[in-house]
Amino acid sequence: MDKINAFDTNCPMARVTEFLGDGWTLLLLREAFIGTRRFNDFERELGIARNILSVRLKKLVDLGVFVREPSSQDGRVVEYRLSEAGLALLPVLISLSQWSTKWLCSGDDVVRFVDKESGEEIPTMRVTDRQGRPIDRHRIRMVAGERADNTIKARYARAASG
Repeated sequence: MDKINAFDTNCPMARVTEFLGDGWTLLLLREAFIGTRRFNDFERELGIARNILSVRLKKLVDLGVFVREPSSQDGRVVEYRLSEAGLALLPVLISLSQWSTKWLCSGDDVVRFVDKESGEEIPTMRVTDRQGRPIDRHRIRMVAGERADNTIKARYARAASG
């Protein structure tokens, strides 16, 4: 069976999986959030091959997560900065890192997220309902939205009936 291009569907889970499915994407985002801006700096910090880095940065620019702009210090040098869409990924990255610390890193305190002004650690990210109650799998279900295609509508209809 041929792999389906997730961007040919309108399923948000398929699209984000395609977007994040490459480990370099998350590492490039991490580097951008801690201030890395230039191609050579990404290459050095990650130990990534130049050809792979070039493809990944182009993908992130094409998807609107990074923007390319001339450096303020040297207009001949290109910098990669997080766009509004890229900046909106911060809670996701914090949540993934916190999950990884607990479940993959034995709770080891390697990276912490702290408020710059107070120095206080950011609490564990969680999703809540409108009343502020934590969401768990027993209290939610996924349903097709109004703009879902017929494949998604059928899939969630089968899940709801089962």
